[in-house]
Amino acid sequence: MTQKLTQDMILNKEFHVDFKGYSALEVDQFLDDVLNDYAMFETLLKEQHERLMKYEESLAQQRKMLLEYEGKSRAQGDITPNQYSHVDVLKRISKLEAAVFENQDK
Repeated sequence: MTQKLTQDMILNKEFHVDFKGYSALEVDQFLDDVLNDYAMFETLLKEQHERLMKYEESLAQQRKMLLEYEGKSRAQGDITPNQYSHVDVLKRISKLEAAVFENQDK
């Protein structure tokens, strides 16, 4: 899916005047509305992209912390069943987050 229009294309679009053509004022007003919506959607997309990058960075940090925790626990060699269940919960959360982000892309 590619973008066919830009704000500049909408702003600079000129229509040919015909004998029984549309009102130029109405067309201009409509295109102004389209242009404003276009600008709003571009802003919204940018905000969502920034939010996604923030979440992905947070997820990467959590995964790094999980790996560090697992490494320390293995090095100590004294993992109790209760400590190990916390690691399993973190792994499950990480997998669920990955599934959610994957479904949002579709």
